[in-house]
Amino acid sequence: MLSIRFTDNKEWWVSDKIFDRLFQSALKSGMSSNLEHWQHVVNANGGVDFSEIKDPEVLVLISTLRSTAEHDVTTIGNVNSATEDGSYRDGLLRFLDITKIN
Repeated sequence: MLSIRFTDNKEWWVSDKIFDRLFQSALKSGMSSNLEHWQHVVNANGGVDFSEIKDPEVLVLISTLRSTAEHDVTTIGNVNSATEDGSYRDGLLRFLDITKIN
């Protein structure tokens, strides 16, 4: 399980399998390979606190992952949560909820 913190009160607990699938989907969709090192940072540390990192690259990463998540949720459609795709979709919906701008 990974802990990815975006603000003091917004944290996404996600399996590494779901995170890696999202990240790979983003790379296949054209995300800059310059951002790939973040996948390794998150996995190696069991998560990351993005609220503590003042690198503009993080905003690009989060935005790109959001766009990919939105696309993947639409592509997967409404599937049973007990399936691998359903679990992935549920994880993406949590990510989108946590990272939405109010």
